[in-house]
Amino acid sequence: MKQYFRFMIAVSLLGAGCATHYYKIDADRVNLYLRMPEAKIVYFSTSLDKFALYRTKKLESGIWEVAVPASREFTYFYKVDGIIYLPDCKLREKDDFGDENCVFIPDM
Repeated sequence: MKQYFRFMIAVSLLGAGCATHYYKIDADRVNLYLRMPEAKIVYFSTSLDKFALYRTKKLESGIWEVAVPASREFTYFYKVDGIIYLPDCKLREKDDFGDENCVFIPDM
C-alpha cells in the first residue's frame, strides 16, 4: 500500500519539476544537484548512513553536487550555511521528528 501511495504521488507531480534541485542517475550512483549560488557551504545528509553530513562540491555554475549509491530507496536533506534546507523535491516523507525529508526511489 505504501508503494502504491508513493507511486500515485509521483505520477501527480511528474509535471511539477524542480527548478533548484534535480538528480541524474549514472550507473549505480545518483548525482544530486542543488542550485544555490549564494551559499557558502552545503552539506548533504541521507538515511543511507544514519544521516551523517557530507560536504558537497560547488561547481562553477553555482550548483552544488554530491553522489551517493542509487541501488535502494533513501531519504535526504541539505544543510545550507548551517540551516536545514529541504528543496522542492518530487517526493517527501515525514520523519520521526515531525519534519519532512526528500525521498529518492530508484527506477522512478
